[in-house]
Amino acid sequence: MAHILQYYGFHISQMSPPGMLSVRHFEFLCHSHGVEPTVERFRAFYQLIRNMGFYSFASRGSTKKILLNPLREVIPISMTFRTPDVIEKEELAIPKKDDWYVKLTATPNRVFGENVLVAARMSDRWPAKSKEVPVLKF
Repeated sequence: MAHILQYYGFHISQMSPPGMLSVRHFEFLCHSHGVEPTVERFRAFYQLIRNMGFYSFASRGSTKKILLNPLREVIPISMTFRTPDVIEKEELAIPKKDDWYVKLTATPNRVFGENVLVAARMSDRWPAKSKEVPVLKF
C-alpha cells in the first residue's frame, strides 16, 4: 500500500475505499501464490483513476481480471453514499470506569520492523532467509 501511495504521489486519505480494497486484494492474492507484490506488477492489472474526488484503480484494458466479485460484495454491509449535510455533534457519555476503556492507553506512534508486525499478527510476510526471531523484546 505504501509503495502504491508513494508511486502515484497521493495521501492515503485521498484514496477511495474501493481503491484500497483493490490494492489489498492484489497484495493478498500475490502472497497466496508466493509472488512478491510490487508496484510494477500491480500496474500490470490496474491503472489510476479519479472518481468522485478520490483516487481509485480501474482494470487495465484487456488484462485478465483478478478480482471477480464486485467490491460491494466484499464488504458485508449495505452502504449508502452520504450527501453533504450538517453533522451534529454526538453527545456520548465517556465510559471512564469501564475495564476496556481503562486498559486502552496512549502509545507513541513509530515504525516497527516486520518481525514485530508478524508477532502482532498484522503481517504474514516473513523472509525465509531471515535470522531474526519474530518476538518483541522490551
